[in-house]
Amino acid sequence: MLLWSAGAATAAAYVVGVARGKKGWPKVLPALLVAAAVLPHSAVATAAFVACAAGDALLLDKDRFFLQGLAAFLVGHLLLVPTFWAGTPSVPLMVAVAALVGGMSVLLVPRVPGALRVAIPVYALAIGAMILSTGHAPRIALTGAATFAFSDSVLATNRFVRPLPHAEVIVMTTYYAAVLQLGYALLA
Repeated sequence: MLLWSAGAATAAAYVVGVARGKKGWPKVLPALLVAAAVLPHSAVATAAFVACAAGDALLLDKDRFFLQGLAAFLVGHLLLVPTFWAGTPSVPLMVAVAALVGGMSVLLVPRVPGALRVAIPVYALAIGAMILSTGHAPRIALTGAATFAFSDSVLATNRFVRPLPHAEVIVMTTYYAAVLQLGYALLA
C-alpha cells in the first residue's frame, strides 16, 4: 500500500502543477508507482500500468507523439482485460459500453485526420473491453475503468471537437483517479 499511496501523492502533486501551468516527467510517476505496487499480485497488470506510464511520457509532446501515446494506452487497456475478466458481463453493462463506444466513435471519427480514423474506434473498443472486463471484479475496478473512459472522452473532446475549460486538469485528475482505483482493486 505504501507504493500505491506514493502514487496517489505524486498524482495530486502533478495535478496541482498542471493547474499552475507546470508539466513534466513527474507525470509518469503515479502509473509507475501503481505498477510497482501491483507487481506481487499481477505481472500483466504491472505491464498495463507501465504501458500507461509510457503513454504519459509520449504525450508530454502530444503534438509529435499523439498516435504513439494512444498506442501505448491501447496496450495498457488491452492488458487490463485479462487482469479483471471473470465472466460474461451483464446485459445493461454491455448496452452502456456499446453506447459509449459507438457514441464516441460517431462523434470523433468525422473530426480526426487520416490514421486516427481507424485508431479512434479501435481505441474505443479497447476501452469498452476494459470496462466490460471489470463487470465481475470489485466495484472499484468498474469505477476505475469507467473513470478512465471519462478521462479519455474529455481528452478527445477537447482535442478534436472543441476546447473545454480546464480540460487538462480534468483529464489528469480523472486519469490518475482511474489508475489508482484499478490498482487498488488488485490490492484490496
